[in-house]
Amino acid sequence: MRNPALSIAVDRPTSRHVRQNANLLSDLLIEAITYLEGAEKAELVAKARKAASREDAATGDAPQLDHLFADLTTDEAVFLARAFASHSLLANIGEDVAGRRRHAEADAQPGDDRPRTLVDAVKALKAAGKSDADLAKVFAAMNVVPVLTAHPTEVRRRSMVDRETEISRLMALRRHHLPPDLDAEIRESLFREIALMWRTRLYRPERITVKDEIRNALSIVRTSILPAIIDLYGDWTAKIGTHGQLAPLLKMGSWLGGDRDGHPGVNGQTLKLAFASQSRVILDWYAGEVRKLWSNLAVSTAYTPVSEELLALAAQAKDPSVHRIDEPYRLALELIFDRLTAVSQKLTGAPVAFATGVTSVEPYAHPDAFVADLSVIIDSLERNGGERLVGSALRTLVEVAKACGFHLMSLDLRQNADVHERTLDELFRRAGTGVDYLKLDEEARCKVLIDELSHQRPLVSPFTAYDEETTKELATMEAAAQAVRDYGHGCLGAYIISKSATLSDMLEPLVLLKQVGLVWGGAAPRASVKVAPLFETIGDLENGPAVLRQWLELPLSRTILGDRPVQEIMLGYSDSNKDGGYVASRRGVATGASALAHEADRMGVGLQLFHGRGGSVGRGGGPAAEAVLAQPAGTVQGRIRMTEQGEMIARRFGDQPTARRNLDGLAAAVLMASERPVPQRDPKVEAAMTALAEASFHGYRALVYDDPAFEDFFWSVTPISEIVGLNIGSRPASRTASRKIEDLRAIPWVFSWSQARFMLPGWYGFASGVERAGLSVEQLRDLAGNFDFFASLLSNMELALAQSQMDIAARYVALSPDKADAERIFATIRREHEAATGLALAIRGGTALLDNQQDLSESVALASRSVDPLNHLQLELLSRRRAGDSDEALRLAIQLTVAGIAAGLRNTG
Repeated sequence: MRNPALSIAVDRPTSRHVRQNANLLSDLLIEAITYLEGAEKAELVAKARKAASREDAATGDAPQLDHLFADLTTDEAVFLARAFASHSLLANIGEDVAGRRRHAEADAQPGDDRPRTLVDAVKALKAAGKSDADLAKVFAAMNVVPVLTAHPTEVRRRSMVDRETEISRLMALRRHHLPPDLDAEIRESLFREIALMWRTRLYRPERITVKDEIRNALSIVRTSILPAIIDLYGDWTAKIGTHGQLAPLLKMGSWLGGDRDGHPGVNGQTLKLAFASQSRVILDWYAGEVRKLWSNLAVSTAYTPVSEELLALAAQAKDPSVHRIDEPYRLALELIFDRLTAVSQKLTGAPVAFATGVTSVEPYAHPDAFVADLSVIIDSLERNGGERLVGSALRTLVEVAKACGFHLMSLDLRQNADVHERTLDELFRRAGTGVDYLKLDEEARCKVLIDELSHQRPLVSPFTAYDEETTKELATMEAAAQAVRDYGHGCLGAYIISKSATLSDMLEPLVLLKQVGLVWGGAAPRASVKVAPLFETIGDLENGPAVLRQWLELPLSRTILGDRPVQEIMLGYSDSNKDGGYVASRRGVATGASALAHEADRMGVGLQLFHGRGGSVGRGGGPAAEAVLAQPAGTVQGRIRMTEQGEMIARRFGDQPTARRNLDGLAAAVLMASERPVPQRDPKVEAAMTALAEASFHGYRALVYDDPAFEDFFWSVTPISEIVGLNIGSRPASRTASRKIEDLRAIPWVFSWSQARFMLPGWYGFASGVERAGLSVEQLRDLAGNFDFFASLLSNMELALAQSQMDIAARYVALSPDKADAERIFATIRREHEAATGLALAIRGGTALLDNQQDLSESVALASRSVDPLNHLQLELLSRRRAGDSDEALRLAIQLTVAGIAAGLRNTG
C-alpha cells in the first residue's frame, strides 16, 4: 500500500524509461527462474507478485498476501524471499539506468542554481569579484575528505555488487537505438547475468570480518573512487591550476581497520592490513602511469638538451641497454619504477604490478621523494621544450601523489574514552606512581595528565605484563607509530575519541600515544597525529565549546597543534539523534558547530569539523553537497571531513561517473560555503529555532526514554532481535549486552525502524515540538525561507515521512505481546506522523509529500512497490519465529527479507 500523502506521476519520459527498464528486468528474472527452477516455482513468484500488486491498491488489510504467505512452507518462504529481494535489486538498477536516482546528489532543487563542479564554483567566485590571489589562498587551506566507514547494517556482498554493476552496464547500452541482432545479444547477456545473480547468495554465511570490509571498500576505491579522483585532478590542474596548489585539496580517509570503538576485531594487525592493502592499490597505479610515461618519453639527447638534474637522476638507473643511453627521460623513469617496486616490496611484501621481479634499489623513504623525482622530469621538459610537452598525465600523477602518498587513504584511529581511562589506570598502577586514576576527579585527572606530558619518561615497561585490553591498546598504537615511520605523517587522519565530554578525555590519548612515540613530552610537547574529540549526545554538543576553550587555554595545546594550528572536532549525528530526536539533533549539531567556530576564532586557531553522518535521514543523511551548504556560515573554512558509511559507499561511489559527480559537487560546495559571508543573526529566528529544538527534544524523550513501556515496544515491534543475530556487519549491534536503548548503537536503532517502515528517527518530535513551542505555520514558513539550515531539515524530514508506511508499521505493532501498551504508543506515533506530514505540506504549500520533487517522489513510490511485499512476508516469518519455530531455514528467510528491504529502501542506517 502506498503512502496516501505521496504524489506519484507516471506519464513523464523518465517514468516511462524506469517502467520499461523495470519490466524488462522483472521479465528476465522470471525467465531465469523458469529456466533454472522450473515453471512451478516461477508460477509461485508470479502469483505472489500479482497478489502484491492487488494489495497495493487495496484498503490496507492485504488479505490475499496474508493468505498466500500463511500457507507457505519454510522452503517456499526462502524461495519467495530470494525472488522479492532480487526483484527489489533489479528495480533499483532499472531506475538508476534511467538516469534519475544516481543523479540525485547533483540534481538541482527548484530555484537552485548553485555550482555543481569545482570549476564552476571558481567561475562563480571570480564573477563575484574574487581575484586569483584570493582563490589561491583559499585553495592552500582547502581539505575535503570523505571518510569511508563500515557499520553493523552492511548487508550487500561484494559478489552481488559485481553482478549489479555488470547488469547496469548492459542496461546502459540499451539506452541507444540498437540493431535487432545487437539488442538480442545484450538481452541474452542480461539473462545470463540475472541467472548468475539468482544463483549467487544474497547473504553471508558467516559474519563479515574486518578483512572483508577492507577488501570490499578497496574494490570500489580501485574501480571507481581512485579513477574519479584522477579524472578530477586532471581536470582541475588543466582548468584551475593557475589559482594555486590544488593537492591535497581532495583526499580520501578511512576507518576500516582502525575503528576499534566497541569492535573486538579491530587491532594492530587490522591496521597493518589496511595500510598494506591500500598501499598496493596506489603503488600499482603509480607504476602503471610511470610505465606509460616511459613509453611516451623516448626523447633523445641527440635532438634536445636536458637538465643537469635529469641527467643525474638518469645516471642512477641500472638499465644495461645500449639503446637507451641517449634517452635520459626513460632512464630516469626506469629508476622511479624500480624505486616504486622497492617501496611495494617493503610495504606490501610484493613488487608492484608490471614488475618483472624484485629489485635491489633503495626504496623511496617518503612520497615527497617520489614527487621530487617526477618534478625533475617536469622541470626539464619545461625548460627544454615548453609547457605543452609536459602533458596532463604527468602533472596529474604529481597531484595525485601529493594527495594519496603511499597510503592512498588516511586512516583514523577511534576508541572510546572509557577504554582510555581503564588503560591509563593500569599503566599508572603498574608503573608504581601511586596514582589511582579512576578515583580522581576531573581537575586531578587533568593535572596528572598534564604532568605526564611535561616530560619524556614513559609509563610503559617492556618487562611488565599488562591485561588483555591494555596490551591490545598498546599494540594498536605501536602499529600506528610504525605506519607513520613507513608511510609518513599523512597516513594517519586523526585519533577520534568517542564519548568525549571533558578536557581529560582529550588529554588521555595524548599520554597513551606518548608511550609509542607519536607524542613527545617536554616543555613544549609535540604530536605527529591529531587528536579529535567526538561530541555525540545533545549534552556533549552543548558542552563542546567549553571543552575546546579549556584545551586551547593550555600552553601545551599550541605546541601540539603546531605552527599553523587547526583543531579538528567530530560532530555526531547518530547518537545525538537517538538521544534527543531529529530536530534537536540537527539543531544541536548546527549550534554546536557555530559555537565551536566562534571559540576557535576567538583563540586564534583554525577549525576543521568532521561530520559523522549516516545514510538515513535520522543519521544526518541526504545529499552531501546540500548538507555542506546548509552548514552555519563560518564553520566550513575550506576544511571538512564527512563519513560515508556502510552500504552508502556503493550507492554514492559505485561507478566512476557517480563517484566523480559526488566528489566534484562536494568540493564545489565546500568552496562556496567557505566564501559565504557570516550574516548577522536574527534574534527572532534564533529564538524560534531554540524553542522548537527544546520542545521537540522533550517531546521525543517523553516517548523514547520516559515511557516505561517503550523499550519493550521497540524490541517487539521491530526486527531488532533478529537483526542482532544476523551476519550483516562485523561490529556488534550494541556496546553492551543490555537491551537499553542508551547502549544500542545508533545504526541498528535506525535500521530497525526502517525495516518496520516507521522511519521514526527521521521525523518524530517535530510536530509535537511545534505545538509545545507555540509556533505558527507562518513563523515556520518564514524560517524555511530565510534559514538554509531549517529548509534543509524540512526537506530531509519530508523524505523520511514519504518513505514511512504507517499501515505497514501497524502490522508490526501487532507482533507485540503487550497489546494495550503497543496500541497506545503506536497511536501517539501515528498522530505525530500525521501532524508532521500536515505541517511539512502547509509550510511549503504542497498538497502531497514530495510533489515539488517529482523524480524523488517516483523513486520512493518505486521502492515502496518493491519493498511492501517483502514487509508482509517478513511479518509472517517473524510471527513464526517468535512463536517458537527455530528452523535454520526460517532464519535464512528472515535474513533475506532484511536484505531485500534494505536494498529496496536504499539505506539501512
